[in-house]
This record gives sequence, structure tokens and C-alpha cells, in this order.
Amino acid sequence: MSNKILIVEDEFIMANALRLLLRQAGYRVCGIASSAEEACESLQKDKPDLVLLDIRLKGKLSGIDLARKLKAEHIAFIYLSANSSQAILEEAKQTEPYGFLVKPFREKDLLVALDIASYRHKNSLESRLRQEAALQKALWDISKETSEARQKLLKTGRAIRSFIPFDLIVAETTPANTKTSEDFGYLRIGFDEYQFIGEKELLTIAGVKADALPANTGKSLTGTQPVIITNNTGEGQPADARRQIWFDAFRAESCLAFPVVTGNGTSVHYYFYSRQRDAYTQSHMAVLSLFTSCLTNVTESMTGPAAIPAPLPEARQTVPSGRSNAGFTDIIGNHPLLLAALDLVTQVAPYNTSVLILGESGTGKEKVAHAIHTHSPRKNGPYIKVNCAAIPAALIESELFGHEKGAFTGAVEKRKGKFEQADGGTIFLDEIGELPLDMQVRLLRVLQEKEIENIGGNVLRKIDVRIVAATNRNLEKEVAEGNFRLDLYYRLNVFPITLPPLRERKSDIILLAEYFTRKFCEEFAKEYAGLSETMVREMHAYGWPGNIRELENVIQRAVILNNGRSALELKQTLPGAPAEPYAEAKIETLGDVKRLQENTERDYIISILRKTKGLIRGLNGAAELLNIKPTTLESKMARLGIQRKDFTSSGGDV
Repeated sequence: MSNKILIVEDEFIMANALRLLLRQAGYRVCGIASSAEEACESLQKDKPDLVLLDIRLKGKLSGIDLARKLKAEHIAFIYLSANSSQAILEEAKQTEPYGFLVKPFREKDLLVALDIASYRHKNSLESRLRQEAALQKALWDISKETSEARQKLLKTGRAIRSFIPFDLIVAETTPANTKTSEDFGYLRIGFDEYQFIGEKELLTIAGVKADALPANTGKSLTGTQPVIITNNTGEGQPADARRQIWFDAFRAESCLAFPVVTGNGTSVHYYFYSRQRDAYTQSHMAVLSLFTSCLTNVTESMTGPAAIPAPLPEARQTVPSGRSNAGFTDIIGNHPLLLAALDLVTQVAPYNTSVLILGESGTGKEKVAHAIHTHSPRKNGPYIKVNCAAIPAALIESELFGHEKGAFTGAVEKRKGKFEQADGGTIFLDEIGELPLDMQVRLLRVLQEKEIENIGGNVLRKIDVRIVAATNRNLEKEVAEGNFRLDLYYRLNVFPITLPPLRERKSDIILLAEYFTRKFCEEFAKEYAGLSETMVREMHAYGWPGNIRELENVIQRAVILNNGRSALELKQTLPGAPAEPYAEAKIETLGDVKRLQENTERDYIISILRKTKGLIRGLNGAAELLNIKPTTLESKMARLGIQRKDFTSSGGDV
């Protein structure tokens, strides 16, 4: 990155002092702006490479408002603030700054922050350009294929999902000179597994008859720019009736719509649906706008006689991954929050970018770190794990950087440190928040210089190591309290991945429980007889403060106490205060009521399917026990996302 800097600061004395300091350090200051409005003018005229930005500014717009514009234009920026309270850090974090300086700061602090911002911007820019080039090539290849429209839509979704996360992708096509349109799409049911959804499938899942399905007029959206749509059920706001069917049938909360008009006049709207309320932002819209020409090429190759396919035969409804979820074989679950984290893993793994994995204890941070390594070009190199909380403070320097013979009492021979052992591979620094401040300084130096020095040695050794760190601490709070260096935080936090706690992905609890039950039954030579309904209810009602690790321990104890013949029971009281059961869950909106009903219905159907060992039709089948038609049960299973692995012992891992 070059050295042109814009200062946005409404205190002239502070701004002028910054200008003098930067000039002495060799930087070129292209201007000083006292407000966000004035800064916007400077951005157009001077085109700075980096902006020093005060959070509190005079005028209608704040530094936060300006930061959003800078982010959209891929301009690096460092915040300036009079305090480092957690509230300020949390607010600043939402805009993903390249650094944060607390007034008053030392000249050294500023220069280090600029160096880190340059490093992060260079890495993020190179990574983004590589990813965009890869996506552009993938879309070009898809447009040149002779496959049917449904296959092209599937491949387009797979190619773009790292940029645009979705639970459901739908293409709505309106041929030229017609007033009606047709739609079809794919529901994501696993990391790289999709279910085709045509009109027949939509009718079945939504539980409506063909004559009750609103006609697709082809006028649901106008314009040529991406649009973010929110599910407004129960809020009194009108919505396109057919689109609302898609929202309701698949429990979507938000949608990103992107219109494309082909050369022959055919209009195609792409809809990316998510079950997360605020899944889409301006940055996602910018990605779609960037690839307009590529998506137009794909769209033009899709339109025509094969554009709207007939529903696939039942045996081909699920489109499995050709990769067998390589690298994720021991990560269990298919909740959208988990799949979004795995998407980030595949996105960052090919590069040398530092990764910071955030999440509560027991959420699987170590498995995700190993997945990053196995998906990277370094997969054949060493993978070294270090638990920073388990090493005594007096030994951590030697453990990380090694020592020479005689360097201290007891050093009877030369020893390689963890960083040297990881040369050419990946080092995983677990519980990085526990690292002492003096070791944080040394680690920062390693990140900056890519070299280490053994204790007792006087020779610097260059190393090629990718750093993946993890913590269950709130590092912004640790920075505010002086326990963690701000410069190290921003150096590590180039690419953060947050893992959801188990209480936020309760649909995965049974998958995990069955996985651990089979594992321990095999280990203890006991027969697997499934999970009892009582156990299922108790596990769903519990808050799991220890997350997956706690669940594994609970299942291990239950298997040990089980007689090996009957369905598994907890046989213990879960520690701590359990979470509120569904019947007492907090209800504030009609959406909460709907989710409560769906969760209850899903659990009940799964319990019946377990009782019938997966039998749906015929005598003593689940449909008979539920007193409903088999086709109705199958449509409910599709709508609620119930898969075979949810109620059988032969389910696969994700």
C-alpha cells in the first residue's frame, strides 16, 4: 500500500500534530477534514490509501457513518477515540476497522498501527482479488457449459456462497413478451448438499394446493440493482404474495434479490434467502453488482427451453457434494450458523492470512483450526497445537521459541520451540487471551518480522508459519482493561471466524448426541439402542453452558451407566440452571410463536420416526401413528428440515 493519508479530525491542534508527525515519518498527508461531509469530498479529490478517523465528529454524520463508506470503497481506516471503553470498541468493531488508537497515543503507537493497517489491507486486498478472480472464472466456466438451467443454478450457488451466504437460492424467470414467470431453486441441507425445489416441491413443503398458490406476475421487483428484503410477516407491511410463500415455507427471515435482464429481453431475478434476520449488507450488494456481467452471461445461457426444468425424480431430489465434506468429517451438524462458519473456513484456508477463531469454551474451535490447516496448501506440513493457558508463565517463552543448551538452569540440550517445529505449516495458539503481556510483544514481533530467536541464542531464524489463534475471551474487553495489546489484537484479527454456542444451534443437539452415543457404545462394547424421548426433551431444554464438550461428557456418562439393551437415558441431573423449555420460551412476536410451534412439531415428529426406526408408510409406520397421510408427513419433514440422519443411527457427519 502507498503512503497517502487523509486525517479526519475536528480538533485542529490534534489534526495538525498528526500531520507533522506523519510527515516526519515519511508519510504524505493529502488533507485534513473536520467533518464526514468534508472528508467525502476529499475522498473523491485526493483518493487516499488510508484514513485516520475520529469517531466523534461535528456535523450530521459521525465517524461510524463515514467508516461504512470507506469500507464499501475498500479504503483502509484507523479509528481515533478519546477512550477505549468496551462500548466504543463494540461499536467500532461492526465496521471492521484496520486499527484503533486511543487518545493520547505515542508516536510509536501510531506508526505501529499504520504498519498493521498496511499489513491487513494488503492481505485482505490480495485475498479478495484472488477470490474474485476465482469466482469470475467459475461463473465464466458455468456460462460455457451445455448443462440444463437447474444444474447451472446449482453450480452458481456453490460458486457464490462464500460471498453471498444463503439457505435457499431461487431463480425467477420471466420470458420476454410474457406477463407470467416461473421459479425454482435449491435448499441448502448440508455443507455442500442441496435439495431441488420446483413448484411441486414448493406446494408440498408450503402445504398449499396449486390453485391457492399466488400467480407469479413477474412484477414483484423493478429496477436493475440488488435489493435487501426482510420477512415482514405479522408486521402489517405488504409483501409479494408468492415471495412470502418462499419466506414462510423455509422459515427465511431475510432475502437479497438481484435482477438480471438478458439480451433477448428475458428477466431473471435471483433470490438468496437466509434464516438470519440481518444476513445481508451493502457489501453483499456490492459483490453482486461487481459480477453483474458474469451473472448475465450465466443467465443468458440458462434462458430458453431448458430454463425452467420439470421437477426431478424423487430419487434425485438431494444433490450431494462430490467432495464428501472433505476436511469436515469430525465436525457434526447442519445448522445455518455452523455452515456459515465452515464457508469462512473454505474461503480463508487457501491463503496465509492469520485467523482468529472466537467462541465459548467447548464450541469446537480446535477442530475448526485443524480444518483450516487441512484445507490449505500447508496440509502436508506440520500442524502444531499450543494451549497458551496450560503452559506455566516461566516456561512459555522456551516452549514457543526454544532454547540453546545452557541458556538457563536445566537446559541440558538445545530444544526447538513450537514455532520452529511448525515451520512450513500451521501453528494453532489456543486460548491466546491467556498469553502474558511480555509474550504478546514477542508474538507481535514474530508476526511482523517472520523470524524468531531462541533463548540464549544470538541468531535470528526466518520461519514460514501460518498462525491460527483462538480464544473464549472477549478480546475487546481485555484490550479495554489493559490485559491484551491492541496492536496484537488487530494483527491477529485479520480474518475472524465466530463459532455459535450449542444453545444457538439446538437443531444439531440430537445429531451430536447420536454421534457421541455411537462412538462410546463402540468404545465400551455396548449395543446402540437410540435415545429415549425423555432424554431428547431434557437435552433440548438445557442451556449447555459447556457446549459440545459438556454434551460429550454427559453422553459418555450415560453410555457407561446404560445396560446396553434399552434406549439411552441421562441417569443424572444436568448441572446448572437449565434453559427455559419451549413452553416457557420468551415470546415477543408472531415469529417467535411460529418458531416455537415448529421446534415442538419437529421434535415430536423425530421422536415418532425414531420409534418406527424411520418407517414412514405402512402398518405401524410414522404416518399411521401420527394419523396423517404419508405424503403430508413427508411434506412436513421437508418443511421442518428433517433428514434421515436426524432419526437413524446411520447418519453421516458434516
